[in-house]
Amino acid sequence: MPDHSTPKEKVGLAIALIAIIIFAGIASYNYWKYKHLKAEKVQRNEIIPVEIAPAQLRSLKQVLELTGDIRPFMEVYVHPKIPGRVIEKIFVERGDLVKKGTLIATLEKDTIKAQIQEARARLASAKARLNEVEANLNLIQKDRHRLENLFRKNAVSRQKLDQVNAKYEALLATKKLALAQIESAKASVRVLQIMLKDHDIYSPIAGHISARYMDAGNMSDTRKPIVRISMEESLKIVATVTEKDYPLIKKGMEAEIRVDAFPHRVFKGVLSVINPTLDPATRTGEIEIQVDNKDLTLHAGMFAHVRLSVGEREALVIPRDGLNRLPGTGSYYVYLVKHGKALLKNIQIGKIQGNYAEVTDGLKEGDLVIVKGQNRVRDGSLVKVIKEHVGEEK
Repeated sequence: MPDHSTPKEKVGLAIALIAIIIFAGIASYNYWKYKHLKAEKVQRNEIIPVEIAPAQLRSLKQVLELTGDIRPFMEVYVHPKIPGRVIEKIFVERGDLVKKGTLIATLEKDTIKAQIQEARARLASAKARLNEVEANLNLIQKDRHRLENLFRKNAVSRQKLDQVNAKYEALLATKKLALAQIESAKASVRVLQIMLKDHDIYSPIAGHISARYMDAGNMSDTRKPIVRISMEESLKIVATVTEKDYPLIKKGMEAEIRVDAFPHRVFKGVLSVINPTLDPATRTGEIEIQVDNKDLTLHAGMFAHVRLSVGEREALVIPRDGLNRLPGTGSYYVYLVKHGKALLKNIQIGKIQGNYAEVTDGLKEGDLVIVKGQNRVRDGSLVKVIKEHVGEEK
């Protein structure tokens, strides 16, 4: 059927339709708002049962949370004592366990053996020369005695006696020289024998070969190590302590150590070294914590988390169950109970130990904190205390 409506009538119809839609939307929104406000009113008027606990002063363990690197308690770089010799053989590999005195490597010995042989030959020659001089001394000594007797009888001249005495004195000097040559040759032999021993390189400590720097065939160099030996039955953790915490630490303090490789195991250590000076750039000082590692569970190079107990201090705390956290932030708040209503209170917290959280700002001693039921309350909600936790005895 053809539409005989005029354009003016069509526009009016469209306007009317839009008005009806807008009216229906406003009515629906008002109805939703009415229901929502009613629900809020019901919720505000609802009395929510809660459990509370007072903020109270307690003694907290004062613990320094530190991190550090695990290092061998002792680490030795084994250098050759003799330079310029071919390394004939290396007897250890990285990871080997060695005892003190274990043979690590040997150097080529042909040269030193030849030098020892030459020194012994010089010693033998010096001894032979001494024997010859002593034989001549014996002969001259006899001639000297004979001429002295003849001189007393005026049977020989003074000149003849003086000539014999001069030969005797010369032979005594030659004997002294021969004796000195013998001592020099003996000393050379002793030095060369020591050098021969130094061609064998031994481990100065017991431990593991943690690194090897040379291979057989390399030339020895006193500036370059052959291996590194690490004593890992006892380890140390090197950490830093800030200037403000430095007065709290003392040698002998016990420490708890955790490593990522064994997250559920706690290792024990003792503070053994405190650096007497601080780094002026960072205002921190270095400390060492000794850790027993007889089972070799820990290894040098691991990253350690250290808890160092440094005493106790008094702090304002609440049960950690009372803590609430704003989503996506590090801000905390609690609900207090005042005049039968919940009151939202922003707080600053410090250490959390066990079931308690330290409050550094926002509360005072005796404030009543909701510790159970706070998930149902809002700021201003009516509440009813059904249980009050008085806390453990101090």
